Amino acid sequence: MVDNELTLLDRLNEIVDAVHILEVKKIITTLSKINKLKSSIEADLSSDVLYEKISKELKVEFNIENFKIIHIHDGYESLLHKEGIDIIKYGYIFKNTVANNNQINIFIDDRNLTNYQILCLNTYFKELVHLLYIEFVLDDLQKSTNVDPLTGLQNRISFNLEMKTLVPLAVREKMKFGVLLINIDRFRAVNDEHGDEFGDEFLKLYAKTIKESIRTSDIAVRFGGGEFLVLLIHVESEEITLKIAEKIKNKLADTYLLSPNNDKFRKTVSIGVSMFPEDSNDINDVVKYSDMALNDAQDKGRNTVLRYNNKDSEQIEFF
Repeated sequence: MVDNELTLLDRLNEIVDAVHILEVKKIITTLSKINKLKSSIEADLSSDVLYEKISKELKVEFNIENFKIIHIHDGYESLLHKEGIDIIKYGYIFKNTVANNNQINIFIDDRNLTNYQILCLNTYFKELVHLLYIEFVLDDLQKSTNVDPLTGLQNRISFNLEMKTLVPLAVREKMKFGVLLINIDRFRAVNDEHGDEFGDEFLKLYAKTIKESIRTSDIAVRFGGGEFLVLLIHVESEEITLKIAEKIKNKLADTYLLSPNNDKFRKTVSIGVSMFPEDSNDINDVVKYSDMALNDAQDKGRNTVLRYNNKDSEQIEFF
């Protein structure tokens, strides 16, 4: 029977000799910090936040003031981020190929670094380099001109282009995507009741609400009419995807626009949910499955979140 007062560190003391115990504890502490930083970055992949966190970590943990991060594609270099002054010769260079013909290089002024700190940096960057590349891809794609002119969200063309880049990366890095297809229930009635101009303002409001309900690293797309698609990137599980879908549904139900009659005009939404790669390795099929779940949600009375069931092609209602 294990003593309730014992901890894992106590057990570590028992199995590791005294000469190495302090070094082992030091390594465990560093790995814990790396995991914490990685989780923090995964929660928000926006460029400003990402580089701010990395810069802070390098300054606090390694006293590093001068570094730069370079992306190389087919021999062409682009600067992703730089801190401090540009050193003529950087002693530490971390190189990593993240995708076909794509490389992330990190240059650091290593004049004050110990051998142990260099080992730590190698570990940090091996964990973070793919997140850096994902952020680069997202930032580059968000600059695309393929956006919906009314809502400012990405459109179908832009979404299809993004998938050509993100899906191979997701397969390689074993990432999960959650796909939410959102449809405003009986949207035609909005235009019929209050006119097209009011309908446009209503769509813009709902698009804004959807965008504010997801992470900056996720993707929101206007599919047309009153239909939107949300792609949850690097989502941990199906359960989290469903919770986010429910949160969006409830938030949209509480969102309103004052009508010409000064009434609080609201609409509910139906949401179909599917998962990549659980449902399929083909993102087009995954989107199709979310559409099937959406259709069933509307048939069941709307204002519903439904998960596509890939086992027997039936739909299961959640919440």
